[in-house]
Amino acid sequence: MFSKHNPDIKITVVQGRYFEEDKTLLSKITVLDEIQFVSRTLEQTAMFQYGDNQDFGIIKGVDESFHQVCGMDSALIEVSDLPDKDKSDDIYIASGMANKLGVDITNQIEPVRVYCPGLNLENSDWQLSGVPYQAFEPRGVYAFRQDQDANYMICQLDFLRNYLSSPTELSAYEIKLKSSNARHSKTVVTKLNQILGSDYIVKDRMKQDEAFLKIMKLEKWLFFTLFSLTLILVSFTLVGTVWMIVLEKRKDVSILKSLGLDDPYTKQIFLMVGILVTICGIILGFVTSYAFYFLQKKYKLIGVPEEFIIDSYPMQMRFTDFILVALVVLVIGTLATLLPVKKVGEIKAIFRED
Repeated sequence: MFSKHNPDIKITVVQGRYFEEDKTLLSKITVLDEIQFVSRTLEQTAMFQYGDNQDFGIIKGVDESFHQVCGMDSALIEVSDLPDKDKSDDIYIASGMANKLGVDITNQIEPVRVYCPGLNLENSDWQLSGVPYQAFEPRGVYAFRQDQDANYMICQLDFLRNYLSSPTELSAYEIKLKSSNARHSKTVVTKLNQILGSDYIVKDRMKQDEAFLKIMKLEKWLFFTLFSLTLILVSFTLVGTVWMIVLEKRKDVSILKSLGLDDPYTKQIFLMVGILVTICGIILGFVTSYAFYFLQKKYKLIGVPEEFIIDSYPMQMRFTDFILVALVVLVIGTLATLLPVKKVGEIKAIFRED
């Protein structure tokens, strides 16, 4: 989801939403060997009108490098058949916004009207009748991500700047790297922080959707906790199993004690039985999980709704998860075994006198 919409690295300002374009600073960024393209962008909240339909969203002005940074060409799902090249007043509409407004890009007469009072919209109690609008010609419809596609329109940066009377304002620098490797991105982020200083925020692809990823991680640990609690309940079957073994082997335990085997060693026998059962369960569980992982990857057993960008539920095997699961299961299994093992200490040795 992030690969199409999010740039590899995004630079924003610490305070406020906008900053003055600094050509000297931009040249220092572009000379880095790891950077392939740098795009300048400007975003502002606006109201869109097409015919009788109206809705609020975000208009985004982009320069000529934006297509390479965010893969705009591959995201286009509908393009106007007009013979002339892109004009300055062309606008590209996200699929969700196009559906809400009912935009027909083949209609060369009806424009998309954009009402945007300036870069201080958040602090203005403005009325639509008092705001001049700018007419844009719908050129195409694109689709990046469902949450973003419901709000955005994209136009040329200079045209939007002229409309807003802000010829030097920017919202962000969006960067495409020659290599999108995560370790490579961290190296570039470090270099950019040294160049830009404390006035700017440099975010890699994951940092740009940090809140979403935190929710995903929280969901993962919540599920892990719930299954761990379920495992504690299931572990009582292990308690019963070992307890039955102790009861069945009472005579054998008495004989071992009469032969001189101390209680700690006797308990250790049954403790090892419980641990062995637990280890067998861990191995069987890992084999089953890997088999399911293989089948899901190859045959897509669990699908997802058609409107998603993937056709099957995504899975990933991580070695650290296996280690964590093994430790939790082993601890629960060992603790569950301790209760029936205590019963071994109550068994008395058999002494027979002739």
